[in-house]
Formats: sequence, C-alpha cells, structure tokens
Amino acid sequence: MKLRFAAALIVPVVMTFSARASEDADASPTPSLMTRTLEILHLKHGAKPKNAPEVHHGVEVKLAVDPLPVKLSDTREIKVTVSLFNWTRKYVHYDFPTSQRIEILVKDSSGKVVNTWSEDQSFTNDPATVTVNPGERLEYSAFVATREMSAGQPYMIEVSFPSYPDLKAQEQVTPVK
Repeated sequence: MKLRFAAALIVPVVMTFSARASEDADASPTPSLMTRTLEILHLKHGAKPKNAPEVHHGVEVKLAVDPLPVKLSDTREIKVTVSLFNWTRKYVHYDFPTSQRIEILVKDSSGKVVNTWSEDQSFTNDPATVTVNPGERLEYSAFVATREMSAGQPYMIEVSFPSYPDLKAQEQVTPVK
C-alpha cells in the first residue's frame, strides 16, 4: 500500500519533468532529468567535455600545471601535479616494481618527445604497494624543465603511471616569451 502511494506521488512529478524537458528540447541542448540522473549514478556516460579528467574503474586522474601561462623569460621549470581520486567504495591498490611512481613526457606539436622527466631522476628497485582509500586522493608532483620549449609553440604534457598505462592525463600548454 505504501509503495503504491509513493509511486502515485513520484510518477506525476517525473512525467512533468520529462514533459518539460521535451518541450525545451528545441530551446537548449540540456539533457533530460532521467539522463542527468543516470549520469550522476554513473550508469550512463554523456558527452565528455574537452578538459574532463580521465576516469578508469572509478579512479579519476587529474593533471595541473603551474604556472599558467608559462613565461619562458621568467620560468625555468614548471610544476606538474597529478592526482588520483578514488570515487569507489573499495580500496584501490597499485603495485610499483621500483620507487618510480609517475612518468612525465613533454611532446611538441608533431608528437615528438622533447623532454622525459625520468631521464635525470634516480630510482631504486624497491617494490611497493600504494593504497588509495575510498573517497581519498593520491597526489604526486614533479618539476619539468622548460629549456627545450619555444615561445608560441604548443606542447602536450603527458603524465602516466609506468605500471598502469590506462592511468594517464595530459594538458596542452603554449609558452609565451
């Protein structure tokens, strides 16, 4: 009896919202209430915005570059920060065979690698497991030299986790003089 009563209250509301959404479909490209609800519950994926972070198995990968814009006359290196957000309800474990956790590549507009962060770093052969708790984040920062960059040329900064090729993020920067 209570279920029928609740359904009698909810169904007209949903019908009203979906009717309004279909009336406004020509006015703006906003998704319907049902579509938005499914996207929030991660049951349906909408169109991905241009700068949307990558999400792999409930883990979101974000990349931040500082300073922006990159002024080559003032900046010898830029700070690159990658964050992993665990949006799941389970612990996420990452196994690393060495002390290296991230790799940063700087590529020019043709895709040629102009700088590899790990080339001038030293790593030990100490295997480790890193755990990210549900609802928490893991963050790594590193500095990348700007000596190979030219003003006005676009560069793609790509951060990945060597043991996990699906976990990566990238951002385009165009240095100024």
